[in-house]
Amino acid sequence: MPTYPIFHRWSARLIAMVEAETYPRALELAVARGVRMLYADLEGVKVRGTSLTEGDFRGAELSQAELAGVHLEKADLRAARLVGTDLRQAFLRTADLRQADLRGADLRFASLEGAQLVGADLRGALLTGTRLEQAILDWRWSPVAVELLRQDGVGSTAASKVMAELAFQEDVRPFCWLRVLIRHGSQASAALEVFSKHIRPGDNAPELLRRLAADLPAGSAEAVTAPQPSSPLLWTRRAGRNEPVIVRKD
Repeated sequence: MPTYPIFHRWSARLIAMVEAETYPRALELAVARGVRMLYADLEGVKVRGTSLTEGDFRGAELSQAELAGVHLEKADLRAARLVGTDLRQAFLRTADLRQADLRGADLRFASLEGAQLVGADLRGALLTGTRLEQAILDWRWSPVAVELLRQDGVGSTAASKVMAELAFQEDVRPFCWLRVLIRHGSQASAALEVFSKHIRPGDNAPELLRRLAADLPAGSAEAVTAPQPSSPLLWTRRAGRNEPVIVRKD
């Protein structure tokens, strides 16, 4: 039976050697056995539909990987690189994606309910149909705002204009998309009402957005809460001498 090595992305140190029929099965088996993929070099891996639930992928290189339909519920992906990664219909419920690099990632129809996204770089990410209920969102760039409006089905002409302008927002500096709301003034109230439903403790919604949402008519801003600090990244070191893990199929 073939064996598959998994290396550290920077030091090229061997993290694990896994015995399995295929590479997707090898990665699946390693995660199931509790092997931590800290800073693992997994760039471009093709593991569609595998189960990597609760896997520890902190700081891992997963750019350009094919992870469509992969089960990553409760996975720890803090500071992972997922640039251009295919995550269509992936299951990321309650996953920790804080500080993850998701630029250009394809998250269409992915399940991100309850996921932590504060600090995640979502510039250029595709979020059409993504489930974002109860997620702790990162509000720095417009893709999240556009998708929230699209899913809510804002019907007024004014709200549709706001959504269209946000969709073609070219200024990639953090929070610059808020200028669109300010420019539209009272016409942006429908959009603000949508956003107010998704502002939660621990997210990075700016004070301006919170204040604009709080200025809505009574009864429409009950979800707006005072900001609370996001939990710090909890880095850990592997005990022992960092010897590679040998995983054999039973």
